[in-house]
Amino acid sequence: MAGSSGRSRVGPLSQWKATPAGETVEEPVGQVLARQVAAGPDRPALYWPEAGALASMTYAELGEAAHRLGRAMAGQARPGERVAVWSRNSVPYVLLEYASALAGLVFVPFNTAWTDAEAAHAVRLTRPALLFAGPSYAGDSLAPRAGALDGGTPVVDIEALEQWAATAAPGELPEVAPDQPFLIQFTSGTTGRSKGAVISHRAALNGALQRNRHDVIGDDDVWLNPVPYHHIGGSCFVILGGVLDGGAFVVMQRWDPAEVLRLLGLGVINRIGGVPTMLVDILAKLGDAARDAGLRSVALGGATVTQPLVDLVGKALGVPVLIGYGQSECPLITSTHIADDPATIGGTLGRPLPAADIRIADPESGAVLPVGTPGEILVRAPYMMSGYWDMPEQTAATITPDGYLRTGDLGEMDGSGFLTFRGRSRDVIIRGGENVYPAEVEEILLEHPGVAGAVLVGVEDARLGERVAGVVVRQPGSEVSGAELAAFLAGRVAKYKIPVAWRFVESFPMTASGKVRRFVVRDETNEELR
Repeated sequence: MAGSSGRSRVGPLSQWKATPAGETVEEPVGQVLARQVAAGPDRPALYWPEAGALASMTYAELGEAAHRLGRAMAGQARPGERVAVWSRNSVPYVLLEYASALAGLVFVPFNTAWTDAEAAHAVRLTRPALLFAGPSYAGDSLAPRAGALDGGTPVVDIEALEQWAATAAPGELPEVAPDQPFLIQFTSGTTGRSKGAVISHRAALNGALQRNRHDVIGDDDVWLNPVPYHHIGGSCFVILGGVLDGGAFVVMQRWDPAEVLRLLGLGVINRIGGVPTMLVDILAKLGDAARDAGLRSVALGGATVTQPLVDLVGKALGVPVLIGYGQSECPLITSTHIADDPATIGGTLGRPLPAADIRIADPESGAVLPVGTPGEILVRAPYMMSGYWDMPEQTAATITPDGYLRTGDLGEMDGSGFLTFRGRSRDVIIRGGENVYPAEVEEILLEHPGVAGAVLVGVEDARLGERVAGVVVRQPGSEVSGAELAAFLAGRVAKYKIPVAWRFVESFPMTASGKVRRFVVRDETNEELR
């Protein structure tokens, strides 16, 4: 896998033609697990905090527990039916994902932050045969709420999972093909009701494989990535990533920087991952002890990763950073490589994965745009969804007739095929006919020592259509003003991109997976500045 030194050029248009896939996984999830059990039954597969230390489960124990639970599930549901899980991270959650795959069922993670109405929509859409409910992100049980949802789906409390599996009439585990649906991954639903992206065993495993190969994962690696397992990064990269190469991962119930610091101090973990805000918190907790953490690399995704953050990781931890870009509809689309230079990692999303075709197109006409011109990122790859569950119209609107997934993300491709993220298409601010891409300006604002976080939004304007507003979280002790930040941007971006209105807030509203809820920031800003 070449780093940035191995760049090859694309033509005058922003279109990357697929390169050979190379190594692939042509097995279902259950067979991959069985292969690792046979290869190293006594190797640790999972760790979790317990009594101030780390408890563990070997591959043999994982395989046995998953098969026992899978047979219980097979006795209650037929292959192809759905099994929903509404819970925060836990060891039983991991077992349920593997057991579902073994039983030929389709795993449906529910977001723990959902309201009852949002969960009811997911139940009506997917019609699960079973719904396993556990603690919410805050720790209260979701089982009573799950039992009150319309639909008549039997609810099993995860806290009593072993007892349920021991008393349920078992069934036979079926043969499962790699192209069968493995996962229904719900989108964020920020622009309407959530849609369920159908991901096959092959797509999920090969997306996770590519993530591993870009980071050169070994079988002695122990990962800590506390993203929620209902997120595509959790269900695909965390839970499946370890089993692909016989490594292990640490199960964290919820994000807690102090707990991460304690776990790193146990000397078992050698790789960490998450969204950028998580890493910032970790580095703040580690302080001068960061170099002693024993880490080999850091993997980030789910939000814009800035050059200052990449530089900070290099200085504090002395390890490389890996950036992955994907979404619910396609777990991984592009990636940097562990050997890439810091400028490539901090300034781009990397290049397309093997076997992926990518183009940058005009969002309206679909025409492929010239190199260096921002447009919508379109991808056609074996890692993408087959469609949205039971939503043919939305599928047809998202997958083009020639098989490209319209990501809804904006980016630009350089002459070497590297992509730069420019935000979501709905986040573009159109000021008097000029397009302002928030990610470009936000990254520069984050270079200011007084800025901890920045979001650009459009504010309704009778003359211009929209004017640009900046919403900023100051660094502790900072009193930086809007006028200072405008002066900081002057000469670095075009004048029309500089916010003319500013808000300073204590924090941003976040999703459970650590992403800024930009539409909430936009609505609050329009309300305040109206």
